[in-house]
Amino acid sequence: DSAKFEFGGSPITPLTINTPQFGERWGSCPSTHPITVSSSASVNTLSKFMALCEKAGLHKVEEIMATNEGIAACMAGGGSAVALVHGKISPLGGGTARVDVTVKSTDPGLSQGLSLYLQNMIR
Repeated sequence: DSAKFEFGGSPITPLTINTPQFGERWGSCPSTHPITVSSSASVNTLSKFMALCEKAGLHKVEEIMATNEGIAACMAGGGSAVALVHGKISPLGGGTARVDVTVKSTDPGLSQGLSLYLQNMIR
């Protein structure tokens, strides 16, 4: 799928973990890249954000409907680098939403590249 994010010349692969494992790994990812897209009509619901993450090659860890937050995870380089994604969707009305995303990774290039990729996909 051409929509998959590539890092180091290879598509990322989903990292199948659960929510507690996501939490454990969150603190051990030193490279953090937060992004905010102030008004997005294409990604204006949590389910659309999670679908975008899956399309990019991430594993959907959890969709938290009560708070409009979602978490996803992937790895690159055969598992040598891990990236974790946390997104929060804040509806603005009129079919648009503010999308706050934090990408954390063990590799600075991966978190920077993935955050830029997601930002461009959300716009």
